[in-house]
Amino acid sequence: MTLQAKDIMEPRVVSVPPEMPLEQFEEFLSIQNIDGAPVQNAAGEIVGIASKTDVIRALRFQSRGVSPEKVTVADIMTDNVVFVPPDLSPPEVAELMIDQGIHRVLVGDRQHVRGIITAFDLLRLVR
Repeated sequence: MTLQAKDIMEPRVVSVPPEMPLEQFEEFLSIQNIDGAPVQNAAGEIVGIASKTDVIRALRFQSRGVSPEKVTVADIMTDNVVFVPPDLSPPEVAELMIDQGIHRVLVGDRQHVRGIITAFDLLRLVR
């Protein structure tokens, strides 16, 4: 049997709203023990992905005089969300991540996310 995206994905996907304050998002990541999450709007559509790396980059807002309390997930998220079908092979997922310069992809589509695959999930396959 050939491995597919659905076999290596993490099915437990927790999302955050775009209006979540940055400070709350940092706490959320820590509590959930994850380093990134999809951003889901009120209509249930995935509109971005935010990560710890984005939080670190958000420090630039402080240097511009923007109050950290006013920074939201929408301000720091990446809106280039890459979705893959559940039957894509792990090498194809890896190739896509390399080509796009990203660390995670979502399995499914904007309305129905079945799981998430990170670069670490792919690295586990070579152990």
